[in-house]
Amino acid sequence: MAGVGSGLPEAYGTRQLIVTAQDSRWLYASWDYTRQQLQEVEARSSQGRLHLRVHLNEITEHPYLEIQLPPGTRHWFVHVDKPGTKFFGELGYYDNLGLWCSLGKSEATFTPPEAPSMEKTVRLATIPPEVPLQKVVAAVKAAAAENKPLAEALARTIPAVGGQLTGAELTREREQVLEQLITLDSLRRVWIGSMEITELVRRQLGGEQPPGGLALPPQQIASPGVPFGAAAQAPSSAQGPSAPPSREFWFNINAEIVIYGATEPDAEVTLGGRPIQLRPDGTFSCRFALPDGNYELPAVAISADRTDGRAAELKFSRRTDYRGDVGVQPQDQSLEPPPPENGA
Repeated sequence: MAGVGSGLPEAYGTRQLIVTAQDSRWLYASWDYTRQQLQEVEARSSQGRLHLRVHLNEITEHPYLEIQLPPGTRHWFVHVDKPGTKFFGELGYYDNLGLWCSLGKSEATFTPPEAPSMEKTVRLATIPPEVPLQKVVAAVKAAAAENKPLAEALARTIPAVGGQLTGAELTREREQVLEQLITLDSLRRVWIGSMEITELVRRQLGGEQPPGGLALPPQQIASPGVPFGAAAQAPSSAQGPSAPPSREFWFNINAEIVIYGATEPDAEVTLGGRPIQLRPDGTFSCRFALPDGNYELPAVAISADRTDGRAAELKFSRRTDYRGDVGVQPQDQSLEPPPPENGA
């Protein structure tokens, strides 16, 4: 992979397992093992494969679910289908006697709730300059581990901060001030998951510019179930795009599509006739814009010795019927749509 060989190793060999919530129904698990380390631990397994366990609320002998991993795998997406829930990850294998051997456990992660928060109170914490940075870091870790508001964790971990917390109703005026203080992507202003953050850092350090946008894992979008035309309170997050001051209600929408898969790391893969850069483990993913229309995207994989091949023809269509004054949500301008279907 371009950029990796110039300074970034495939793995650092820390043997650390990290599990994060990708969205309300998906977890992303990653373990930092080198190829040699993976081969050594897989050789101890009775089946030559590792297993990923996912525990609900606490780590027990009986996991919520368990996945047998393909050899050489370093990361995996897990469908848990439980919004607003605490999860732990555990990596291990079964020995020749059928006994479970744990290789490591992750810290807790929480899947976010599907419904937007109706809490509109803002809690502000002023940290005195004499408070050591280590205490601030400890407070941040405590908030993440307990899924608590950061201001609350600061007040509990740093007593000097406790008397300086203030509460205020998040009005639209205050929300606009917060939006001005927070630096947001002027084009995309959407939530990004840990996989995309990792991809951003990796490509930035490697000097690599991905064709057709960044890679993303599969997403599930929850419908809030609000009837058309019904009034609803604005979410408390300032992460979304700011509305024009002269309008109280507005709605923008757009669509993208993600193609992802895996093959042998030395294979040749093309999408729509364009070569796709594979990751070291043979996985790949690409994003495309999806305007209205019919599209087809042939995917072809050819073995390194060019004696074998596989192909799939993916077809997509989009038709958007607008009701009322609906705008177009800004999109990454580098994204291109799939090739249009013949005769469309």
